[in-house]
Amino acid sequence: MRAAAACIGLATALFGSSAFAGENDLVALRTQTRSESPARDDETDLEAMQLARHIDMLIREAAQDLELAIDLSRRGEHDHELSDEALLGLSSDSWLLASRLSRRRAGLSLELRLIPPHSRVLYQRIERIEPEELEMRVAVMMRDLVEAGRGRRAAKALREPVPVASGEVADRARSPGRAVLAFNSALLGAYVGYSLQQASGSRDERLTYPLAALGAGIGLGGSILVSEEWDIGYGDAWFLSAGMWWPTAAGWLISDTLDVADEDRYAYGVVSAVTGLSLAGAVVGFGHVTQGGAALAHSGGAFGTLLGGLVELTVDGSTDRTPRQGMGIGAGAGVVLAGALSLHLRPSASRVLLVDLGASLGALTGAAAASPLLLVDEESGHPTRTRLWLASIMTGTVAGAAIGLWTTRSPSHAAQDLWPSIGVVSMTEQGPVYGAGLGGVW
Repeated sequence: MRAAAACIGLATALFGSSAFAGENDLVALRTQTRSESPARDDETDLEAMQLARHIDMLIREAAQDLELAIDLSRRGEHDHELSDEALLGLSSDSWLLASRLSRRRAGLSLELRLIPPHSRVLYQRIERIEPEELEMRVAVMMRDLVEAGRGRRAAKALREPVPVASGEVADRARSPGRAVLAFNSALLGAYVGYSLQQASGSRDERLTYPLAALGAGIGLGGSILVSEEWDIGYGDAWFLSAGMWWPTAAGWLISDTLDVADEDRYAYGVVSAVTGLSLAGAVVGFGHVTQGGAALAHSGGAFGTLLGGLVELTVDGSTDRTPRQGMGIGAGAGVVLAGALSLHLRPSASRVLLVDLGASLGALTGAAAASPLLLVDEESGHPTRTRLWLASIMTGTVAGAAIGLWTTRSPSHAAQDLWPSIGVVSMTEQGPVYGAGLGGVW
């Protein structure tokens, strides 16, 4: 009886543990980072390292949703990038997952490689990702790879909603920015229709509203065709809106300072809008623009308008009139320059907004600090004092933006792999000193 019981216990230990490990256990190696730029490497690209740690957490959450148990005992065995052959050599009775985050000129790409238990087949998926869509992308990629490894059709799952960690249902949508594009296109079409009626010299209200409605309908229809033909994201739509409105404002303001008829100002605005929209469309045609890039383009138009007006007032030494020419030149130059920078910098939208907030507070601080310069008799006029006050506003704007950039920068060192320690922390003549601490790389 004892021998039979021992055999039954040994069989249970062998076959039972193997069954549980084979179907439910997942060994997820740490996400590795790679950069194709020589200026960045895996040790200095701290932003990518932080995203890699976030991806590790999302992989664990996605594995739990797929009824897989994460095996943390082997997680730190391989902290370097493994080839496909080396990864296949580690295959065992558990699922094995290796992930890699790559920074390329077009953005970030995530690669997941999965090996099912007792298999020599490696499933791989690579996708271009945005930081704000990271949670959904990891859930989709994990689900498709696991179901492919289980022998199910992953192609069918691509069209089904994906439950994400937040409890909401996320779907892979096409042209999510169609609503933003439709709204701005309809407004631009209405403006074009109204401008045509004004440029003709007619003031008949019976033509104003039909032309504006016709233009809005044409703009709305055009946006629908564009969103069906191309995949327009939120960043693309807002970037196109920046190409619509800031050049329109620039053309209108500049024409107001020229010796042209009042009805011709609308024509200047329409031509500027078409030019700006063409440039923005060309940029979007070569690649998607992030929401941060679109926010940077709008920020460039807004602060370009502000600084252009301040420069014109500084040259005049007076604040008695509206600096339309300087504002128009600043709006056009600002949105073009910021739009070009957004393709290379690829900032986050939150950082752009924080930098804008710093610049705005800096402008107010500069105006408040130099306000005693304006405590003079208005009739006598003091252009030098006025110029100093305006220069203080511009200096405060630039300084506030610089402080915003500095405070929102990536930390020089990231805290990784922290470990507690208890024991001898120092040696003195009287003997060892005992204590506790937290160590790591900062």
